[in-house]
Amino acid sequence: MGFTPIEVLVVLIIIGIVSVMVIGRSDIGRTDLVAQVEVIKSHIRYAQSQSMKSDRIWGIHCDDTGKSYWLFVDGDPDDAGNRRKLPGEESTIVDLTPFKLTLSAMTLSFDNRGRPCDDNSGTQPIEADLLLTLSAGGEANTTIRVTRSTGFIP
Repeated sequence: MGFTPIEVLVVLIIIGIVSVMVIGRSDIGRTDLVAQVEVIKSHIRYAQSQSMKSDRIWGIHCDDTGKSYWLFVDGDPDDAGNRRKLPGEESTIVDLTPFKLTLSAMTLSFDNRGRPCDDNSGTQPIEADLLLTLSAGGEANTTIRVTRSTGFIP
């Protein structure tokens, strides 16, 4: 007794359908989170580099809802006149709602040596490493670390 070619074909089709369903449910949301973390890191690094090559204070500010953030220069980060467009962005405000992400509310500025400060004037260096939490709908969380003395972001 053996299997007919039709029976083998049906079993292979069922295995293929189940495999596609399992692969399709993999961590696609996690991939989006990892990609957005890298974008936010590059935006923070950009603010740091701008501060180091000018006599101005540059920083990143996230609103209280955690749904958007922006680059600011010299002064009040909530003043629209102080906002600048980040590289690769179409607007001065980076909206995280399309990605269903939330960033911990914060103001992070850099002094002219690239040291991170927790105010908008670049005068109060952070006392400990800054941990920014990025969450994807409460399901996945990741942390962005800004090293206190150097502003290094691993």
